[in-house]
Amino acid sequence: MNAALRTTLGWVAAVLLNLGAVLFVIGLILPRSGDTSILQVGIWMLVIGAVVGGVWLYASRGTRKG
Repeated sequence: MNAALRTTLGWVAAVLLNLGAVLFVIGLILPRSGDTSILQVGIWMLVIGAVVGGVWLYASRGTRKG
């Protein structure tokens, strides 16, 4: 995997994890409204961010030399 793609995956994972954490906390504070709560969106963003972060870690691990 080339360096640009690894960097992009790292940034995407970081953004998803940070936004997911913020939405999770907001979802705990605000009352539920509508079909989908902010808490659920935050949890899904955390899960997706963790998956992308795992792919990033796995891809980065194979490129080290030495």
